[in-house]
Amino acid sequence: MHPVRTGAAELPTGTRNAGQAFVDQLVACGAEYVFGNPGTTEYAVLDAIGQTEGIDFVLTLHEGAAVSAAIGYARASGKVGVVEVHAAPGLGNALGMIYDAMVGETPLLVYVGQVEQSAYYLEPLLSGDLVSLARPVTKWAYEVRTADEVPQIVRRAMKVALTPPYGPVLVSVPMDVSEQRCDAVVEPQRPLRTRTRPDPEAVAEAAEVILGATHPLVVTGDGIARSGAVDEVARLAHLIGAPMRGGFLFETAIDPDDRLGGDRLNAGAAETNAVLRNHDVVVVAGSKLHKQLFPIAGDQAAGARVVHISADPWELGKNQPGILVWGDERLALTDLVDAIEERADAEHLRAWDKRCLAVKDELHAAAQRQLDADRRTWDASPMTPARAAYEIGRALPDDVCLADESLTSSAAVARYLRLERRQWFRGRGGGIGEGLPTTVGVKLARPHQPVVGLVSDGASMYAPTALWTAAHHGIPVVWIVLNNRIYRILQDNAVRRRAPSREGRPFVGTDLSRPPIDFVQVAAGFGVRAHRVEDPDELAGVVRAAIAADEPVLIEVVIA
Repeated sequence: MHPVRTGAAELPTGTRNAGQAFVDQLVACGAEYVFGNPGTTEYAVLDAIGQTEGIDFVLTLHEGAAVSAAIGYARASGKVGVVEVHAAPGLGNALGMIYDAMVGETPLLVYVGQVEQSAYYLEPLLSGDLVSLARPVTKWAYEVRTADEVPQIVRRAMKVALTPPYGPVLVSVPMDVSEQRCDAVVEPQRPLRTRTRPDPEAVAEAAEVILGATHPLVVTGDGIARSGAVDEVARLAHLIGAPMRGGFLFETAIDPDDRLGGDRLNAGAAETNAVLRNHDVVVVAGSKLHKQLFPIAGDQAAGARVVHISADPWELGKNQPGILVWGDERLALTDLVDAIEERADAEHLRAWDKRCLAVKDELHAAAQRQLDADRRTWDASPMTPARAAYEIGRALPDDVCLADESLTSSAAVARYLRLERRQWFRGRGGGIGEGLPTTVGVKLARPHQPVVGLVSDGASMYAPTALWTAAHHGIPVVWIVLNNRIYRILQDNAVRRRAPSREGRPFVGTDLSRPPIDFVQVAAGFGVRAHRVEDPDELAGVVRAAIAADEPVLIEVVIA
C-alpha cells in the first residue's frame, strides 16, 4: 500500500520510489491518463503507471501528438492534461504544441525525465537545460532535486496549471532521483477557489460607459466558456441590444441559435478594425484584446471605448486603454447587468428594445445573404466547404462533441453546425496540427458521447500517428479530413499581406497535390478503416455509419 492521506488520516505504507510517488500523487489529484512517448529516463514513472489502478498510459508515438491529445482531454474534462515526454529531444518535439497550450490557456502538466543528476556534469547524451527550454512556453518549470519533494511539486504544478490564466507547467525529474526511495506523504489536491467578485467601482464605471453607447458590441472569449457565463453575456447583449462576436481563435461562447450572435472576429487586425469602427463601445468579456495574426500597432479598438472584463489581470489594459473590470467573468457580468438595470430609465429601455430588434434583423439578413451565396455553387464538383459542412452537420447526433481544426473551412462549418455549449472544441493556440490527436483526448474525456474530429488536410499531416493511437487503444472516434490539396490558409494570408503584388506570381510551398496524399491508404497503414467521399449526396450517410461503427474511422472528403 502506498502513502495516501485522506482527510487527517494517514495510511501505513511500504517502501516505494519517487516514480511511484509521482504517479500516486497524480491519481490523488484526479488524473486518469498520461499521454506520452516513452523513454528510459522516465521508466520509473512509466512502470509505476502500469502498477497503479485508476490511471492509464496512452501511447502516442510522438511528443507533439501527446501534448495535443492532452489538450483535447483537458478542454473536454476541465481537468489538467498530463503528458510524458522523453528527455531533451522529446521536449523539443513537444514545444510547438506546448506553445499552443500556453496561448490557448489549457492546463497541462508536462513531465520529462532528465538524465542522472549524479552524472549531469558530464553532459551525457539526451541531457540539456530542460527548464530553460520550457520556460518561455510554460507558466512554471522546475527540475526536482530530491525524491521527497516529488509529491509536493506535483501538487504545486497542478495548482499552477489550474490557476487563472490556465496553462502548461513542466516538471523535470532526473532518472536516478525517480528511482530513489520517497517517504513523503501523498495528499488529495485541495481546490483553489478563484471566483473573484470585481470591484464595485469598476463595475459602476463600466455601466456608465455602456449606458451612453449608441452602437455597442460584445466580444466573447474563453473566459465566458470557462466560467460558465454564456447566459450572463447573452443577458447583457439582449438588454442593451448589442451584437455578439466571438474573439479570434477562442472557445465558442455564444449559443448557436442566439439571434444576436454574429461571426467570430477575423485573423487580421485590419479586418477586425473595420468591424469595430461601426461601434462606439466594445465590451470585451473573457477575451484577449486583440490576439490577431496580423496586428496593427496603436489603437486596437478603432476609436471605440473599451470595457474589458477578465479574470486575467495581465491582459487587462495590456494592449488597449479602457475601463478594466478584473474578476470572474460570470460574477462580473451578473454585477454589470444589475448595475445597468439600476441606472437605466424608461428611455434607455425603449431605445435598447428598438436596437435589439434592428440588430437581430441585420444579422439575420447578413446570414441569409451568405447562405444564398453558398447555394449558387451548391452542386459544384468538387463540393464546396459549405456543402460539405451542411451534409456533415445534418448527420451529427445532438450529443456529439466536435474537435474542430477545419481552418479555412471554419466559417462554413460555423454556418451549418449547431452545437450546444461545451460540445465544440476549436483550435485556439495558433499553431496547427492538434486536430487528429485532440479528437482522441476529447473522446477519453467524454467516453459516453460520440466524438468527431474535423480536420484540414494539411493540419492532419502534423500528427497522423494519432490514427494508430486510436486503433491501438480501441478508441472509437471519427475523423473527417477536408481535403482541398493545398495549404489554403497560407495562400489566403499571402493575399491578405501582399494583395497588390500577388498577381501572376506562384504561391511557394502550398501545393499538396503532387503527389496527392491518399488518406484512405494512410489510415489503413495505421490500422484504421477509411472512406473517400466525393459525392456530397453520399456524405451524410457515410458520417452516420462511421459514428455508429464503434471503432476509429477516417473519412476523406474531397472539397474545392
